[in-house]
Amino acid sequence: MNQPGGDWHESGVEAQTLMTARVRDVALREPVRIQADATLRDAARAMREQRVGCLLIEAGADSALVTDASLRDALALDAVPPDAPVVRAAHHPLVTIDSGAMLLDALIQMQRPGVEYLLVTDHGRIFAAIEQADVLAYLATHSSAILELVARAEQPTDLKPAADAVLRLIGALLRNGMKSDRIGRLASDVHRAIFRRLFEMLVPNKLQQDACFIVMGSEGRSEQILPTDQDNALIVRDGLDVESIMPACCAITGALIDIGYPRCPGEIMISNPSWVLTQSAFRARLSQWIASSSNDDVMNLAIFFDAEAVAGDEHLLSDVKAAVFEEAASSDAFCARFASAINAFPVPIGMFSRLRLDRSGELAGTLDIKKGGVFPIVHGIRALALQNKLTTTPTLNRIEALVDLRTIDERFAREVVEAFRFMCTVRAECGLAAIDCGMPATNRLRPDDLTHIDQEILAESLQVVVRLRRLVGQKFRLDLLGL
Repeated sequence: MNQPGGDWHESGVEAQTLMTARVRDVALREPVRIQADATLRDAARAMREQRVGCLLIEAGADSALVTDASLRDALALDAVPPDAPVVRAAHHPLVTIDSGAMLLDALIQMQRPGVEYLLVTDHGRIFAAIEQADVLAYLATHSSAILELVARAEQPTDLKPAADAVLRLIGALLRNGMKSDRIGRLASDVHRAIFRRLFEMLVPNKLQQDACFIVMGSEGRSEQILPTDQDNALIVRDGLDVESIMPACCAITGALIDIGYPRCPGEIMISNPSWVLTQSAFRARLSQWIASSSNDDVMNLAIFFDAEAVAGDEHLLSDVKAAVFEEAASSDAFCARFASAINAFPVPIGMFSRLRLDRSGELAGTLDIKKGGVFPIVHGIRALALQNKLTTTPTLNRIEALVDLRTIDERFAREVVEAFRFMCTVRAECGLAAIDCGMPATNRLRPDDLTHIDQEILAESLQVVVRLRRLVGQKFRLDLLGL
């Protein structure tokens, strides 16, 4: 449990990896016990005094568990008298797990309905109680164990266990309710460490400080929960022969594909010479895109504005980004054209908040949650950030900064944040389900697979997207400009 006090058992957690972490690796506390003839009032008092959320009722073979939730339900919903025996609010049978069991297996057990706590056994004796928050806190805190795997890797294939481990961790955290942005930051730390290690392995030492390996788009914003595709580039110092580094770039792309990071459908990868340029060439290319009216060029700029350095000399990126960012933000015409991409895809919501689904073919009954929901929020906020010359990249950070500037109303901003988090979560869950079935991660969501409540939240979230598009249209006067 999270509360202080009690006798704690700790083992060598720092030496463990998340793939081999056991229940005993979590800080555990002896459960507070209560006699079977105690009353509900006694139980409530014990929970308050001991600052715990569950009590073990000792009754030999009929031992049971009472939780704060079951106690509350008994008193408030079932009208059980406070002086009734505590067993009236007990859970039967006990749900136990051996201290040597895999920690992720504990999370799986906790996904079963009504399982709030697991009682930990050692040689058949109950010696601790564990709740979901304990497991999630351990996993989040000790994700550094995956980074240790990355640091110890000596060849590209050694990185595959780390990529697999973070995918398992993401699945566990998603299924247990951790916020999508927190998962995204955690996953991003591992993804970037893998990219950096590959750069160190495959790029000759003499070239590493003359180049900057950058990630863009959702990875640059630390919002890519699952490894859906690659969006990366390389900025090379002026005067260096770009062709000399291309073999290493192709090796990095191939290694990432082997590890589990799919090829980018648009070939926005360092194996593509169009995304391996010197500083001057990069600035010139970006300036051409700013002057262009092509939708593809606008979207290329959009993902570049989210770029972050992961390896090499990060000043190569900051110099290029600062110059191009100033050029773009200073042009009202470009900012409006840039913002108009928010309307690139229809929002799949109609009158009376009815979801609009594809009606034919293999996609019948589905909608694209990325194009119709996540992208308009990301890009609308990105456009407003550019207009206000905000250099931060994560979407939630941009929203916070826009609220501080009073560009977005605080109440509406909260609605946008919740909509964004919800849609990122269901998108990740859909992708994870596809991966579990041996298929590539998908952005396609089948609303019928959601609970009725989640369907309602999805519809409300998409209505928020509609309102954000309207706000962006007003800010940039898109109707008057015919965009």
